[in-house]
Amino acid sequence: MQIFGKYKIVHDLEYLVKTYIYINKDLDEKLETKELELLLKKKNKNVAGTIFLYNPFLYPIGYKSDQKLQDQEFSFNNKFTEIEPNSEIRIISKGLKNRYKGKLIEVKYLFNYIKDNIQPTSALEVFDMDLEKINTNLLTVFAKNDNYHDYKNISYNGKFIFFAWGHKFDKHHPNISLYASNIAQWAKKQGKEISFIYDGVTDEEKSFEYTRFIAPVAFGKLKDILPFAIEKVFSQETIKPISIKNM
Repeated sequence: MQIFGKYKIVHDLEYLVKTYIYINKDLDEKLETKELELLLKKKNKNVAGTIFLYNPFLYPIGYKSDQKLQDQEFSFNNKFTEIEPNSEIRIISKGLKNRYKGKLIEVKYLFNYIKDNIQPTSALEVFDMDLEKINTNLLTVFAKNDNYHDYKNISYNGKFIFFAWGHKFDKHHPNISLYASNIAQWAKKQGKEISFIYDGVTDEEKSFEYTRFIAPVAFGKLKDILPFAIEKVFSQETIKPISIKNM
C-alpha cells in the first residue's frame, strides 16, 4: 500500500487537500507520482471508491510529524507527494488489499486541517463557529474551500463510500454535527454503495441518521474487533453497513 497527497498552506495553516491510497498489485510494485497522475486521468476506471475520515495527521515521507511542514522547508507546489501512512490508513488498507489490487481509493476528511488528536481541542470550537458562516460572505478562520466541503458539490468516484469519521459528536458543537449529517445524507443520494461500521446501540437506520460511524482506530475491545470488521466490509460483493454488536 502507498498513500499520496497534496498539501496546501493558507495563512500559516496547513491542509491536506487531496489524498489517495494505492493498493499495490504485489510486493515488488512501487507506484511513482507520475504514474499516479496517469491513473487519475481515468478516475472512473481506476478509483474504486471513497473513504471518509475525520481529519488528517499525515506527513510526507522524510518529514517530521512534530513540526509544521513550512518549518521544514516543504514546497507547497500543488503536486502529489508520497506520504508516510498512519495507523488508521494501515488498518483500512489491510481491509482493502484483497479486493482492490491495482486500484486507487480516495480518502476524504470532514476537515482537512492537519492536526493530531483533534478531538477535543479548541480547533473544534472554531470549526463550529466557522460553519455558521460557511454559506455567507463572512470570513472564516480556517480556509473555506480548503478545510470544509460544500456537501452538495462533492465529487465521488468509484462504486462505494465508506464512512469512518467516528461515532460521537459533542453536543456543544451542533454545527459540526449538522455538517456531517448533510454530507452523509447527500452522499447517499449519489447512487453509490454506502457502508459504515456501527455499534449496535442503535439500528442501522438510526446510526446513519445520527452519523454514528465508528472510526478505524479505537481502544480496548474495539481495537481488536475493528480490523476484522473493516475486512468484512470490503469482502462483501455489495458493500453495506456492518454492526459490531455480535462480532
